Amino acid sequence: MEEKRNIQIRERAGLEESRLNQDFIDFLTKWSTPLLVVVALFVGGQYFYKQYNQKQEARLTAAFEQLSKVATVANPSPDSLRQVATEFAGVGSVGEMARLKAGDAYMRAVLRGVKPGADVNPDGTVKEVGDELTAEDRESFLTQAEEQYRLVVESTVSDPKKAMLRVGGLFGLASVAESRGDSEKAKSAYEQIKSIAAGSSELKHFVDVAGKRIESLPSVIAVAKLPTKASLPAPFKEDAKPQGLTVPTIDAPGSSSITGPTVPQPEGPAAPAVPPTDKPADKPAEKPVEPAQPK
Repeated sequence: MEEKRNIQIRERAGLEESRLNQDFIDFLTKWSTPLLVVVALFVGGQYFYKQYNQKQEARLTAAFEQLSKVATVANPSPDSLRQVATEFAGVGSVGEMARLKAGDAYMRAVLRGVKPGADVNPDGTVKEVGDELTAEDRESFLTQAEEQYRLVVESTVSDPKKAMLRVGGLFGLASVAESRGDSEKAKSAYEQIKSIAAGSSELKHFVDVAGKRIESLPSVIAVAKLPTKASLPAPFKEDAKPQGLTVPTIDAPGSSSITGPTVPQPEGPAAPAVPPTDKPADKPAEKPVEPAQPK
């Protein structure tokens, strides 16, 4: 009896296990495909995310290499720097850094009075006359520098991590205003720098720097309003042939007129005139007689 009961228990256990296995099979049949899709998407997402990060790192590296290549030359071209800023816009902070350097290149040209990339002699003069800045060139460069600095300020206004770049752009705008003799715009830029730097421990020292620049604005503006070389009129050019002194003509007796400087004569009585005398011409000397030779 006991044996029969054990047999029935084992049969029920087998039926229960069979039912569980069937349920698991049904579950897999129903959900295996969606689960596989989810797993595939997860694995694929991880792979593509990794590939994306690698590409971003490679692009960031290329951007910094290009920026370093263009900006580390002795006299960088602002046009090349602007091209880097456009090509790598949004890649880290390369775009803002390139624009700051482009603005600095324009301002450096304004301060030196020569075009970017011009060859300069050891004494500071340019090798080509056309490389000197005219008044129109100076104003054009100031406008382009202002544009680059303003783009940096506008692109970093909502990113606290780029506060340093924004401060750099504001310093640039202040320098442009100072070069134009506009104290109000320069002061406004310095006040913004003080406001940004006051809320950052890393930029706190710029509060004093901006404050001192505001105090020195009157003297800076006074110097900036002095006429520049580009604004001065062209120097007077003399004729290629030098104009000498007018030389009088002196008539000498018995000769044609001669030109030469007037020579003062010593004071005193005039020398008496010597009348010409009729002197016969000397006769030619007779041929000497040779002595006779002894026989």
